[in-house]
Amino acid sequence: MTDEDEPVHHCTVDEPVDIQAALEAAAIEYLDVDDQRTIVIYQHAILMVIASEGQATETREFTVELWEEPPDGLPRDPDDLVTTFLDELLATTDLVRTVS
Repeated sequence: MTDEDEPVHHCTVDEPVDIQAALEAAAIEYLDVDDQRTIVIYQHAILMVIASEGQATETREFTVELWEEPPDGLPRDPDDLVTTFLDELLATTDLVRTVS
């Protein structure tokens, strides 16, 4: 997979979300990088979640990038993987989102 092929989803929610708290509530493993960036391990894939507005602990806009696909070699649609991650992440909140 080349950099151009890696899916990137931009997400806007109607109220500020604490990405780290949502990850914990969804029992998704993550590692804080800094105030805006969080590395996530989801279904053996590596994702980068970046707060576009504010900090990861309180943002209304963020981006999810697929860094590495799962190493299992099974054919998966990378775009679906990121979409499923977003659905699971935001299911722990009552927020309404738009994805582009």
